Amino acid sequence: MPSGVALAVLACLAISSLYVGALYLWRGSLPRDHPTTIKRRLLSVVLVCGVSWMPAYFWAARLHGAATPLHQLLGLRLQKLPVAVIDSLLLVATLFAGPLVFFLYTLELPESHSAPPTRQPRAPNKALPVKCNIKDATNEGRSDSARSADLDLDATPDGYTAGASGQFSSEQVLGTSTCRLRRSAAADAQRSGEICIPGRDGGGGGGGGDQGDRVVDAAGVRSASWLYSGAGGQSLVLWRNLVVAPLSEEFVFRSCMVPLLVLEGVSFRSVVFLTPLFFGAAHIHHVIHLLRHQRVPLGRAVATVSFQFLYTMVFGWFATFLFLRTGHLMAAVAAHVFCNWMGFPPLADMMTHPRCVQLMLTTVIGVAAFFMLLPRLTAPEKYQQDYYFYYQPDHSMRA
Repeated sequence: MPSGVALAVLACLAISSLYVGALYLWRGSLPRDHPTTIKRRLLSVVLVCGVSWMPAYFWAARLHGAATPLHQLLGLRLQKLPVAVIDSLLLVATLFAGPLVFFLYTLELPESHSAPPTRQPRAPNKALPVKCNIKDATNEGRSDSARSADLDLDATPDGYTAGASGQFSSEQVLGTSTCRLRRSAAADAQRSGEICIPGRDGGGGGGGGDQGDRVVDAAGVRSASWLYSGAGGQSLVLWRNLVVAPLSEEFVFRSCMVPLLVLEGVSFRSVVFLTPLFFGAAHIHHVIHLLRHQRVPLGRAVATVSFQFLYTMVFGWFATFLFLRTGHLMAAVAAHVFCNWMGFPPLADMMTHPRCVQLMLTTVIGVAAFFMLLPRLTAPEKYQQDYYFYYQPDHSMRA
């Protein structure tokens, strides 16, 4: 490996380490979804973003004397910006065609029936659809009968846990998820018969992550979590997952790393496959959260984070491809927001749905359409993006 390329790779590794290390500058044992943790990490990623562009400036202005302005190398430009964002969203929506149709099927809420049903209070001795009980640190001082009424979270089948505190609070990492039901909301959950099915973690080294909870009412009707979230601490989680994580991660792992390799003459294909390794590795630290706060066994935590590494790396390929072809940071950010909102496709639920055949067919057609539209919707000339090619020995990514 030429010394210039090796130096660029080391710079990318240093930026990635700085991004992850800044998240742990704050001492404490609070979980990652706690409002205090979110606010502290927000400050950390802002500081990291404030310095991560400096290597790109040094490479462009000092090492190579690049004529391209730094803001263009970082993907911060206005030419064809709306088109790039719309095309990016169209591509990921096509890729997620099957899950999107599935969520539309699951939005058959009771209000759509001819006569709006009235919710009847549940009989005191009637169990919830899923057996769960609340174990709370406030058990001290309670009567034996009150303690016996507590729900056993460990007895919940298939990893499903119940309820939420007023809103449905999610705290999950991929398949090893928990939804903590606070004692103050137990009566409401008992009356409404609502339970929370954990979703998936979409990523986010600094902020990104938890989303995709689905709510199931007593009739078994499911709906997307975004219909029910938006108050209290949940709004901070959404802010982290849908704003802070996409913006900060795409800026650091795309805008600040890609120019370093491009200026050294690394081929576009190599850039597409190399930079997501740093992006995926930045999510490995989630194993700490699983072990410390979720109490997940080590083997299961490693398997979960390994899957997350692969999933985020595949997304990183796509985001880097978008960034190089369109020359727009916001194209990658838009795709990141959409994927964080959707979470990992609920393939198991789709396979057991009554309309499984239609869903699988829609999924296959969507994936095929995605690959057919990908070169056309990311054509560099469409976005007036040609400056990256000045530093390339081949122009294979133009095709």
